[in-house]
Amino acid sequence: MIIDLRDYTTTPGKRDLLIERCETVLFQEQKRLGATFPGIFRDIENPDRFVWLRGMKDLAERKQILTDFYTNGEMWKANRQEVNSWIVDSDNVLLVRPISDWSSPATGESVVGMYSLLGREPLSDTERLQNEVEEAIIEVGGRVLVTLSTDPSENNYPRHPIRTGEFGLIWFATFEPNHYKFLDLDLVESRQLLPTTQSRMR
Repeated sequence: MIIDLRDYTTTPGKRDLLIERCETVLFQEQKRLGATFPGIFRDIENPDRFVWLRGMKDLAERKQILTDFYTNGEMWKANRQEVNSWIVDSDNVLLVRPISDWSSPATGESVVGMYSLLGREPLSDTERLQNEVEEAIIEVGGRVLVTLSTDPSENNYPRHPIRTGEFGLIWFATFEPNHYKFLDLDLVESRQLLPTTQSRMR
């Protein structure tokens, strides 16, 4: 599986409009074309940030789905002007792939922690770092939902830019409400996310 990890900045006050349009219209059409959306989140600490993951089987399918939807699709043509007016930045994107199994989602309300360890050089001891961060998450009361690794493949749909020259790991973990914890680990960035009602990861 190949995943676009997309981190949008929206126009003030427009995040919920964007999420609603995505979940009720735009994502549904992309699902019909073969995409999946394992995670859809509001950033709890920033009301203008929207994080979502779009998965495809492989790079070839990614190119086909994005071409069918954005280049040739009538639905995007009908919505793009209004939707783009709600977005300040849609280029904060990483190409990633899962390197762990997907754990089952929480059955009740939850908060999701997103933890990132990224740099300009490939990690020298990926397995050790993966285990260290996963153990730290468990120690603070979280449960790892998935571990992702950056994918160095060339962007095969260049109309949608992705960040390049970054290497590392990203973890998503579920916590009970009000129990999210920052990880006090060197170079690990922590974010607190609220899953939408349609998010599988929760």
